[in-house]
Amino acid sequence: MGVEAVIVAAGARAPVGTTAESVAAAVRAGISRVRRVQVPELGRRADSFIARDGLLDAREWSGAARMAALGAAALEEVLARLASALPMEDVDVPVLVGLPEERPGWKAADASRVVAALSALGRERLRLQVEPRLTGHASAIEGLREAVTRVSRAPLVIVGGVDSYHDVRTLAWLRGRNQWLEEGARTGFAPGEAAAFVAVMAAPDARRWRLAPHATVRAAATARETKRIHTDDLNLGEGLTAAVSEVLAPLEGARAAVACVHSDLNGERYRSEEWGFVALRLGAAFHDASAIHTPVSSCGEVGAATGALNLVLCAQSWRRRYASGPRALLWGSSEAGLRAAALLEEPPSGSEEGAKPWPR
Repeated sequence: MGVEAVIVAAGARAPVGTTAESVAAAVRAGISRVRRVQVPELGRRADSFIARDGLLDAREWSGAARMAALGAAALEEVLARLASALPMEDVDVPVLVGLPEERPGWKAADASRVVAALSALGRERLRLQVEPRLTGHASAIEGLREAVTRVSRAPLVIVGGVDSYHDVRTLAWLRGRNQWLEEGARTGFAPGEAAAFVAVMAAPDARRWRLAPHATVRAAATARETKRIHTDDLNLGEGLTAAVSEVLAPLEGARAAVACVHSDLNGERYRSEEWGFVALRLGAAFHDASAIHTPVSSCGEVGAATGALNLVLCAQSWRRRYASGPRALLWGSSEAGLRAAALLEEPPSGSEEGAKPWPR
């Protein structure tokens, strides 16, 4: 990486909170909005587990409409936090937003509704250029990787992710594939919804704008996995291992250098086994490769929003001084094969005077 990139602002909206701070606090406290309900629109069956944003219309079963509302709320929070620091000149701001891969209830054309809701938030002297990426779970971390290359040319790049499984066609599809966690089921996840965004800048620009960094992006990488979920191929975690190995390279083989792991593990066996193979190969780099942080138990499975939400949760853990160390690995695994990983560090300015320094 040629330029030091830092995260300087964050926004989030999820079933457990309406701001970055409230969502992070709720997840840390173990508060959960996963509920056992029935969905009459899909016919009477055993109770199903689901997590919904209680501020959205409960009668709204269009995933695209819910994503537009969630995404606008989270991005508005980021823009509000940046407002006082904006320079006098006009600024073009790329917004790299991760969205779900195509599925029943969500097609590529539906992305225009989300893009329109986000683009409408542009302010005076701030021109948003929204770029959707329909690459699922790994999309936000993939976007972070590109943001790091862009901040050498653009003063600010916003990276995020938005998803909602709350579409009748999507839920029926999940049920048909036995992915929906329902009463009596042995596997599956609770469909959720969320949105999160972070603002990324080059460290010198952050200082010039007088914005305190929340986290430093040490490395980010992507790879491809050919043994995909829902196939008969045996996944040995080769794609994810490649991405994680690349982001760990700057640590130069230091043992137990990474204290926190933020992932998109959601209860599906495939994902757990995939990480297990990575941990077997690269476990020496972690304090505890089995200690995984995930928002799923609080917010449900949030798909393409997971990576961005993990960026917010990771940065908040350093800002609030409850992280277990100064480095964190984040990774995501998309159903179509994209794998993405990022290595973040607590910025030096994040350490409070008198606080015990992390061993580095």
